[in-house]
Amino acid sequence: MPKETTHRDPEKRAARIERRARKRAEAVIRKRVRTVAKINAQDHR
Repeated sequence: MPKETTHRDPEKRAARIERRARKRAEAVIRKRVRTVAKINAQDHR
């Protein structure tokens, strides 16, 4: 008997891709904020 292939479910797949994209976007934003803060700290010495 074949096992359930839940990861093939298009709706769950779309939701998973959406979550991953959002997570990556947040990581990018955090990194950018940190970089900008570092640059500002160097400028204000």
